[in-house]
Amino acid sequence: MTLTPVLAFDIAGIIIGVISVLLMLTLKRTLGGRVGAALNLVVGGVLFNILALGWTIVFTRLRLLAPPTVDVHHLFMVSGMVLFVLAARKFSLLARS
Repeated sequence: MTLTPVLAFDIAGIIIGVISVLLMLTLKRTLGGRVGAALNLVVGGVLFNILALGWTIVFTRLRLLAPPTVDVHHLFMVSGMVLFVLAARKFSLLARS
């Protein structure tokens, strides 16, 4: 296994994502309520992005397993984007109230 710059960025993205999730969960425990519900969506979006990066590492970068016929990476990314949009909507509704 050779650590290429692209693989290093993927791994760094996963590490940053995990740290972000832990920080947001700590913040959620502190804030709770409706803000916590909106943060749940952000956490879900970050988790989907972590899954997408993991998928890329396993099936594209390192080729540890034979790639399946369906590229789930894009499904994870789109799902994460949808969760981020829903979180933004919840936060905007909180700001209005």
